[in-house]
Amino acid sequence: MTPGKRRRTRALGAGIAALALIVAGGVTFLIRQPPRSDEAARRIVARQHPAPGDLNVVVVTLDTTRADRLGCYGFSGVETPNIDGLAAEGVVFDAATCTVPLTFPSHSSIFTGLVPPHHGVRDNGGFFLDDAKVTLAERLKTAGWTTGAFIGAWVLESKWGLAQGFDTYSDRFDLSRYKVISLGTVQKPGDEVMDDALRWLESVRSRKFFAWVHLYDPHSPYDPPEPFRSRYPRQPYLGEIAYTDKVVGRLLGWLREAGLMERTLVVLTADHGESLGDHGEATHSFFIYDSTTRVPLIVRTPWGWRGRRPAQVSSVDLMPTVLDLVGLPQQPGIDGRSLMRALLDPSADLGHVAYSETYFPRYHFGWQHLRSLRDGQYLYVDAPQRELYDLAQDPGETTNIYDAHRKRAEDLRAALNELGRAGTEATPDRRQLDPDTLQRLAALGYVGNVIDVDPQAVLPDPKAKLKLFQMMNAAKNLAQDKDDLEGAVATMRKVIAEDPGIMDAHLTLGNWLVRLKRPEEAIAAFKQALALKPDDDIALGNLAHILRARGRTQDALEALEVFHTALRVNPSNPQSWYQLATLYLDLGRKGEAEATFREALTANPRMGAAYNGLGVIAFQQARVAEAEGLVAKAIELEPRLRTALYNMGRIREARGDAAGAEQLYRRELETYPDNGRARFNLAQLLRGRGDHAGYLAELRTGIAQAPEFGPCYWYLAREELDGGRLDEAADLARRGLEAQPVSDVAPLGHYVLADVYNRRGEPAKAQEEVSKARKLEAALRKKPPSAL
Repeated sequence: MTPGKRRRTRALGAGIAALALIVAGGVTFLIRQPPRSDEAARRIVARQHPAPGDLNVVVVTLDTTRADRLGCYGFSGVETPNIDGLAAEGVVFDAATCTVPLTFPSHSSIFTGLVPPHHGVRDNGGFFLDDAKVTLAERLKTAGWTTGAFIGAWVLESKWGLAQGFDTYSDRFDLSRYKVISLGTVQKPGDEVMDDALRWLESVRSRKFFAWVHLYDPHSPYDPPEPFRSRYPRQPYLGEIAYTDKVVGRLLGWLREAGLMERTLVVLTADHGESLGDHGEATHSFFIYDSTTRVPLIVRTPWGWRGRRPAQVSSVDLMPTVLDLVGLPQQPGIDGRSLMRALLDPSADLGHVAYSETYFPRYHFGWQHLRSLRDGQYLYVDAPQRELYDLAQDPGETTNIYDAHRKRAEDLRAALNELGRAGTEATPDRRQLDPDTLQRLAALGYVGNVIDVDPQAVLPDPKAKLKLFQMMNAAKNLAQDKDDLEGAVATMRKVIAEDPGIMDAHLTLGNWLVRLKRPEEAIAAFKQALALKPDDDIALGNLAHILRARGRTQDALEALEVFHTALRVNPSNPQSWYQLATLYLDLGRKGEAEATFREALTANPRMGAAYNGLGVIAFQQARVAEAEGLVAKAIELEPRLRTALYNMGRIREARGDAAGAEQLYRRELETYPDNGRARFNLAQLLRGRGDHAGYLAELRTGIAQAPEFGPCYWYLAREELDGGRLDEAADLARRGLEAQPVSDVAPLGHYVLADVYNRRGEPAKAQEEVSKARKLEAALRKKPPSAL
């Protein structure tokens, strides 16, 4: 043996002597003495696994999933074999806490490693993740991973900012499929999300990939598919959990069948939990107790690391942990810390505290927001009536021990205040929304912008307002789950009687009254909302929509005054300028409309809807080339802007390009199947080229998808009349006139009825319908054609 070899042998012997045995979950692996720092943990992994950068990464986020409703967290009331199997092959964190019990803010934390005060997203709908924030997807894409996201909820649509770094972001939602629309119902079923994800994974399996799969199914309203509905008839939430587990199993099965499981890092977590009645809260968002903030976190590596970890961790720790596991440098300036030490050492005390918050009570009701810190043993909730719970002794948080342990509580409160000290909080990105998004938010149940509250004001404790909050939820359940709008209206009126300052209550009431076709009462509700906040975009938009829909000049003039008042309060609000411009357009005051659209662009130069409006004016004035440029600019700024592709289709038709127009109408309808005008124009193109069956099919689809658009009824009624089917013709004509009594084409409905009555030998009734048609035609000659 050479001296060199002897020296190397002695060195190896010394190294082996320093190794320690670590046993976790029945798997034994060798590391040196447990790492005392994150850097030491990284060195150990680098030695044992020299090419972690070859790993695929899959992150599965389950919406609204309580950790203690999964088998691997000790719950026996539901079958979750796939998630439990993943847990058995990986590391399970028993004390993982989300940052906020709301979908978009929580996911923003998961994928940036930042708490909400530092990424600026504090609520669903209306907040945006700043492009300057660096996401996990951006880091992985830059380092060579192909990236794809497959999401199940509209609140995560790309426009809000989480698409940063993803090559593919699957986020199309069809609102027309829902009988009752609410923020919770607009989703893709898990199997549809997984279909998209698996198609994409199959296409990239030969490359290094990062896939995020978001499954929204456990979110209320709970409506699991069979056989899970029958298995859990009295606990549909558990049925949703079981169904979601089945969907997760499809993903894990594909990874195994593709031979990729041992080359893939799989992380499964949830954005938040669900109260299920704990603390008097039915769902989530209002409080920040463990029922809504304690989430599952499972990390499965190809390296056999298994077992349970008791250390307190946070959802902001996911990003730095993934970066460590794939061998990438840490992202500077984030709040999260890598869990590498805990993965290597089951007994590691990371010393982490987990921050949570909810600004939902403040933004929606003007009540105090809540913040908390959880350190593993204690949970401190900062509220007007401060709370401290010993989780080891009181896991259900039933006994407030703040007075008995004030020193510990105040230490945690001081840490909270340090987190939010001046200069450290991100400015929330609350850029102005486009008109279509505002309309969709209102339809989805997200009503109202942030309530303006004096930062120094002493606000009510949400605990003291719980009964009122429960009444509001009871009203919403009547509307959404039971389709009982009358009962919902009556209950919401009681809420308003008790606290007339809740803006959400007035707006929600107004939306329900619109659906009940009680416009006068709806107008009153929206005006009450505007009395609380005169420049509220959603209240203004809803009021303008209802006044415009009635087609009366007096209503339009009233709406003009509403917007002038709003602009006196906030002259830099582009949404108010835009709505005012559309009113001018309705009144035929095109010069004022054009000037007002330009005011909107001064307030927001990237407002695609304003360019679209200017394009409509140019088109109506036969300035076709100019119109094309303006609408193209609108599409460039907002590729999914409602009516933009439709308007471009009209321009192509005017240029004689029927094929191009048809393609544009079809593209518009892919995103907005309820655009009756696009459907009607497409039908006319098909008729023009001799496709009569296609023409009739599009008219019927128009009635089904856009039931408030009259022309599809009247043209189909004419076809029935020509075929001698008088009853069918009369029914369609009447339904169209009921849906849209004032329309450029509405006289046709009366003429069809007149023809029906003539053929039935009822000339008096026929003449009455002809008179109605002519009176309407005379009124329409004084009114400009509908534009937007």
